[in-house]
Amino acid sequence: MTDNPRKIALFNTWAPLAVLVLAAVLRVYNLDYPQSLVFDETYYVKDAYSLWHLGYEGSWSSVADNSFSKGDPTGLLTSPSFVVHPPLGKWLIGLGMLVFGAGNPFGWRIVVVLLGVASVWLTMKVAKIIFDSTVWVVLTGFLFAIDGVGIVLSRTALLDQILCFFAILGFYCLLKDRKAVRLSSWNRPWLLAMGLALGAATAVKWSGLYFIVVFLTYAVLSDANFNFLTHRNIEIKLEGKLPKKFWILPSISQSIRSAVLVTVPALAIYLISWTGWFVTAGGWGRHWAEDNQVTGIFSWLPKAVQSLWNYHTEIYNFHVNLHTAHTYASNPLTWPFMLRPTSFFWESKASGCFLDSASQDCSSAITALGNPIIWWAAILAFGVLVSSWFRTMDRTTTLIGIGLVAGYAPWIALMNRTVFEFYAIAFEPWVLLLLVAALRAWFKNSYRPIQAANFIAGFVVIALLVTAFFYPIWTGIWIGYDFWRLHMWLPSWI
Repeated sequence: MTDNPRKIALFNTWAPLAVLVLAAVLRVYNLDYPQSLVFDETYYVKDAYSLWHLGYEGSWSSVADNSFSKGDPTGLLTSPSFVVHPPLGKWLIGLGMLVFGAGNPFGWRIVVVLLGVASVWLTMKVAKIIFDSTVWVVLTGFLFAIDGVGIVLSRTALLDQILCFFAILGFYCLLKDRKAVRLSSWNRPWLLAMGLALGAATAVKWSGLYFIVVFLTYAVLSDANFNFLTHRNIEIKLEGKLPKKFWILPSISQSIRSAVLVTVPALAIYLISWTGWFVTAGGWGRHWAEDNQVTGIFSWLPKAVQSLWNYHTEIYNFHVNLHTAHTYASNPLTWPFMLRPTSFFWESKASGCFLDSASQDCSSAITALGNPIIWWAAILAFGVLVSSWFRTMDRTTTLIGIGLVAGYAPWIALMNRTVFEFYAIAFEPWVLLLLVAALRAWFKNSYRPIQAANFIAGFVVIALLVTAFFYPIWTGIWIGYDFWRLHMWLPSWI
């Protein structure tokens, strides 16, 4: 970076905005294509429409997809549908349809796009706290803006990008709390805000619970460690020992406060997301408690809450027993390597596309594949930083690591379930933060900083060129079949 203060100020102001504009353009371009429901949009878009019109997720006729895509939602039935994800993400998707209409694919997807761009912005806000340098902030946001997982999941009305938004929002609130921590106090507004954000994440998909557990545990242990260090400093100044209860009891007290500040708002947001189910009579299992006698510790709860609890046990049983074979199912251990990306959409026609020829068909594909250069570099960065962490206990790596633990590690314990590689969007911000942390550490410790800077610049240029190359198969642009095959670097990508 130049030492010119004016140029530095301009860079600090406009470079992050340029990244957001880039992220928005890559996500909004031709957003109304395909005109049909893509992959699991068949569930979430129709459920979103149902929530805003019935208050609960209703069933649909067998031909509803085609008619719905044409703006005809008459396939909606009043009978309930058994759904396995909480309602908040679908309520949000429905906002776009309220504005642009049910038959407009742009309306299905625009809210997810906005939250996808907001996720890039929040990731840069997090990077500013961690790295305290606009250069590394911009690099983090830029890599997020141009990566295929973020682009595809932002352009598709699924729940996972919405989950990512609330998860990174919760992490931002956690970092703000750590900068303004008040021990033995209820005055922890950022911790409360974290509870609200992660409660919203859980109200989108239950995997938001992992973020609550990990982030709250980190906050509690950090408070206890701060108490311990304060206790030890007092002992050093007094040149004597103090009873351990002087730090143990305040730590326990603050842990209880922190748990309440996080879990109570989180539970409140989660229950509020079910308002439509509570205030209407047609939702799945809405009257279960009225038809079944509940005994034991839950018998005192209102009938509606008992019914909701039973509904949740059914959802839980579905998730833990989900072992259905699927063409694009993938082992979580392979996700960072991008070995089995999910095909969201595929169509072909005889002619009329980029690099068209008489000897081949045209293809339109949407594949949730990350930028290989970015993800494979992140694997190397992970190996370097984690190996050094056991020696240095570096705080930056620790902070980034808790996001990876919350977003990725639980899936390793669920390898027998039917899961998909695009779930990685939920922890992608921390993958990119880890990569940038490694580049930053290498640059700062390099004996030849100019060469290191040139190498990083070259990496960025290559990553951008790879994005330009893969963009057609992230957005469904019509291309010649042979050109599509050039994108299939690994046999497992087909």
